[in-house]
Amino acid sequence: MVRSLPILQERSSTLEPAPFAKGPCERALDELWPTARARVWTLRYWRESLHLWRRFRLRPLSLGQLRIAVPSGQVPDCDACTEVCCTGENAVVSLRFRDMARLLDAGLEAHIVMVCASAPQDRPKHSWARREAEASVFGRSFPVLARDATGTCALLTTERSCGAWPHWPLSCARYPFALDLQRKVIFWARGCGSPTVLAPGEAAPRVRALALAVVEAYNERLRDAVLLAVARPELEALGLWRFLREPPPRGP
Repeated sequence: MVRSLPILQERSSTLEPAPFAKGPCERALDELWPTARARVWTLRYWRESLHLWRRFRLRPLSLGQLRIAVPSGQVPDCDACTEVCCTGENAVVSLRFRDMARLLDAGLEAHIVMVCASAPQDRPKHSWARREAEASVFGRSFPVLARDATGTCALLTTERSCGAWPHWPLSCARYPFALDLQRKVIFWARGCGSPTVLAPGEAAPRVRALALAVVEAYNERLRDAVLLAVARPELEALGLWRFLREPPPRGP
């Protein structure tokens, strides 16, 4: 059964290097992954393995598996953005372990916060994507980026730029490209109304970077599921466990 979990095999060759030198926490997270992956093959963690198989579709993505349905050459024109994607009811950024590690390494720990899910009566005004995210184990357990009283990301500077760049979260790096997993399609998220169309030669690297960010964000989510199940001591030692709102299923 466990050998049906291909996320446990290293398949990260489709991802490009981060645009900055990794800090100590992120490097330690990278070093932890092979250990966590190996644990799922052992008898000691059979309960966690069974839980992972039952709850998650642990199949990593590669860019070659996906179709990009974004209009040819279309990319976000962030400099001319009129609505600012960092604010609003649905501009809640759930953080991955890698996001937390990067923010810690960048000295931005104060922007990692734990908030309660919205009350049921508030859900109708939220997007389906946010409602679905909040209902998942990641939405219930993982922290988010801090926001101010207006619902605006606390990392947004007065110049309307990201105060965490280039250490910003994976969800921000791929926006407004989004994933329809069932159809294996990358599409343009409705929340962004500031597109621009570039010439083919100029557009190709930007489109590829956004599409790769979609793949990376999804695969990190799968890794997080494994880490939650089998690597609690190491996550505590790295200072990442303290940011979680709920513990994973209890181990042996």
